[in-house]
Amino acid sequence: NAIMRVKSGVSTLFRSALLDEGFCEIQTPKLIAGESEGGSDVFRTDYFGTPACLAQSPQLYKQMAISADLERVFEVGPVFRAENSNTRRHLCEFTGLDLEMAIDEHYEECLGVVHRMFRTIFTGLETRFAKELGVIREQYPSQPVAFTNDPLIVHWKDGMNMLQVAGEAVDPLGDLSSAQELVLGQLVKDKFGADFFILDRYPSTIRPFYTMPCPDDPQY
Repeated sequence: NAIMRVKSGVSTLFRSALLDEGFCEIQTPKLIAGESEGGSDVFRTDYFGTPACLAQSPQLYKQMAISADLERVFEVGPVFRAENSNTRRHLCEFTGLDLEMAIDEHYEECLGVVHRMFRTIFTGLETRFAKELGVIREQYPSQPVAFTNDPLIVHWKDGMNMLQVAGEAVDPLGDLSSAQELVLGQLVKDKFGADFFILDRYPSTIRPFYTMPCPDDPQY
């Protein structure tokens, strides 16, 4: 019961934070003609004689909304991915909290919005759902999320340096493993006193082709 109430609270706080930022909530199709993004398989079905699949993401529709001058949109809706995985990080069906926004000058505008949104969720859960969290923590112990008032942004180079100093064997231009992500999270917590941070300037080799390279270093 408490878990369901907290799950509801996350969606409510997500909506509240983005509405305060001038976003518009949209609802996009979940039965579509083809893959909505790469990187994951789709569940395929028949749509009255025409091949169709369940949407992996509202990505294309969010981008269409931005190009139609909505400027800032978000959606709370189901996501389907045909990944035969039993880990908590790869689910066949989950509720996605998606947002898309136009950027005026710099992508850090988006980082600021995301930080404020998470800050609203973290504080809202601890204050408005303290009773429910207390019940959940009796069975699944956890601590309130520690976060900074302003966005805590760690550049990729700095993060890799922290891992290397800690004795981790990392590829400076490769992706991180789940274990390395946990180690980096603890290193950031030890240095900055925060659980929540944003790791940016990923290497261009592990990013989609359409992302803009860093102007002062095209490797990132």
